[in-house]
Parts: sequence; C-alpha cells; structure tokens
Amino acid sequence: MKLKIDVRSIEWWFWAVTLAFILAALSGWTPGYAAVIVVSLVQTVFFIVRTGSAASFPSQVRIVYFVYTLLGLWGAGRVYSYALLAVGTVMVVFFDRCGVALVLKLMPWNKGAENPQCKLPGK
Repeated sequence: MKLKIDVRSIEWWFWAVTLAFILAALSGWTPGYAAVIVVSLVQTVFFIVRTGSAASFPSQVRIVYFVYTLLGLWGAGRVYSYALLAVGTVMVVFFDRCGVALVLKLMPWNKGAENPQCKLPGK
C-alpha cells in the first residue's frame, strides 16, 4: 500500500479534518465527538448536493459514515466506535482506501459504481 495524500482535494480535507477531531476526541477532548458528527454531516450534505443524489456512491459512503458517527452519542459504545472510525479514516486520509466503500461496492444496487476518493484495495 502506497502513501497517498492529496492536499488539493476537498474530499481529502474533509477526511483529514474528521480524523483530527476523532483523534482529539479519543485523546479526551469530549467536544471532539460532536465536531466529528458535525463535520460528517456537512460532508454528507456537500456530497448529496454535489452529486445531485443521496443514492450516488460518494453520497452513500458519507451517509453510512455519518450514521456510524452517531454511535458517539451513546456513551457506552463511544470509544470503541470512534476507535474503529479512526482506523478507517486513517486508511482514507493516508492510503486512499475506504472500508465503507468496499462494503457498499458489494451491494447489488452499486454494481459498477466508482468513487475516486474511496478506492478499493488493488485498484
């Protein structure tokens, strides 16, 4: 896996900012959980507007991610869910690989879908 950082991409910045807030939250800055949720919501709305559809593949990835961030509202599962989000977001920010995209790509309604920001392994 090659390191891939694209600072010219708005998509990359959304993920990088999200990762910074996840790491801050996991380090003890409690408002970081809310910040992750807000940034994820903004990113989701941005992609729905940009692609013109909540059903587009990029929008689907952001919707699933956003819904998962809402687990941070549940105190008992907060640290575990955000630790998993941290691992996945590190993969997107530094290696341009996305586990959510991998799972969504396998869904029957997404046959042939492609999202350049969330590549699958080997592509």
